[in-house]
Amino acid sequence: MALKKKRLSLKDIARELGVSTATVSLAINNNPLVAEKTRQLVQAKVKELGYVYNRGAASLITGKSGMIGLAVHDFTNPYFTEICANVEAVFAQGNRLPLLCNSRESLEQQTLFINALIEQNADGLLLCPVVGSDMSALQPLLNSELPTVLVTRNIDGAEMDFVGNDERLSIRMATEHLLKLGHTRIAFVGGQIEAKAAQDRNSGYRDALEAAGIEVDNSLIFACDNQSVAAENLLPNILQIDSPPTAIVGFSDVIALGLLSGLLSRQLEPGKDIALVGCDNIEESSRYYSQLTTVHVQKDAIGATAAEFLLQRLADPSLPQRQQLFTPELIVRRSCGAYLQP
Repeated sequence: MALKKKRLSLKDIARELGVSTATVSLAINNNPLVAEKTRQLVQAKVKELGYVYNRGAASLITGKSGMIGLAVHDFTNPYFTEICANVEAVFAQGNRLPLLCNSRESLEQQTLFINALIEQNADGLLLCPVVGSDMSALQPLLNSELPTVLVTRNIDGAEMDFVGNDERLSIRMATEHLLKLGHTRIAFVGGQIEAKAAQDRNSGYRDALEAAGIEVDNSLIFACDNQSVAAENLLPNILQIDSPPTAIVGFSDVIALGLLSGLLSRQLEPGKDIALVGCDNIEESSRYYSQLTTVHVQKDAIGATAAEFLLQRLADPSLPQRQQLFTPELIVRRSCGAYLQP
């Protein structure tokens, strides 16, 4: 039987370089107390010997695991994929890798992940809360004092850092654009009303209609899961109501693209037969076959800022609570019919 090879330790690296184990540890963690030349020598020796830092052992000494959690309620949505990519890019600059949880709109799954992070002495958490999250869902985080930044969905009463989009303004802009094109029968489709972002986007739709002197018709508001297939399946119900809409605002691009597919399958042309606008400006919305008018959400800035907020709070827990809302921008393409106007 082959003998098990002895695992390299910080002492081995220190002995090779003639420095202390403390210096090696600080250099591996990019601590500014270590001179740049020394840090480079340590990193080169680590690479040469194939040493892997034992964070589990280190956490027993420091009380920190180096682990950062990233919980997203729908990782299949391209909107969140882009946000997560920018989170990861910021963390990578500090040699940190986020531990990802796709909570799938399950409060139970989110709770299990939060508890696991607390048990493993995680350093912090970026949380895109699931529908139904409230102060009771955050209580374990508050009790453990785990630094947390809420992303895209805020929670009423949560005294935590928050980074997101101005959701209310986004849909107001989309609805106002359709009003300017002459539409008065405008439907709003999608969004789980229990979610704060959905409530804010719904409010933006109402704001635009009321500002134009148009009474809100609740028969033109349709809730559904944020999935393209759900929106496409809902389309017949939308088209069959008395006095159907001449234009539709989708809660998201995912919803709008599902509606677009449904219109095309019925030989209805978006922009000509019915105007269509989405929200988020995911990559697929700009494709030639879709040409979806949408509201651009600064997903890259949201992801990067959320990661930076968390890193700053880890460095200084005494920082005051911060909230950052990014301003959206209307992107006009073919699906709204603007280019068909005389």
